[in-house]
Amino acid sequence: MARDPDELDENPSESDVEAFGDATVTCPECGASLYDDVQICWKCGHALSGAAKGPRPWVIWVAIAMVALFMVGLLASAIW
Repeated sequence: MARDPDELDENPSESDVEAFGDATVTCPECGASLYDDVQICWKCGHALSGAAKGPRPWVIWVAIAMVALFMVGLLASAIW
C-alpha cells in the first residue's frame, strides 16, 4: 500500500511496533499500542499515569513546615 509522502503519519507503523515492541505499553482506555514514554494516548486522548504528576506529598508538607517555622520566628521576634 503506497502512501502519499505529504500525508501526515501520526500513528506508529506496524514495523515500528514490532521493532520497538518492548518499548510499548497498552492504553488502558482503548487498547492502543503506545510508546512507553508518551503521556497521552494518540488514539483516545487518555492521560497516562505520568501525565499529570504534581508535586510529591512530602514536598508539600516540607513547604508547610518551613512556612510555619518562619511564621513562628516572626512572631517570636515581635514578642521579644
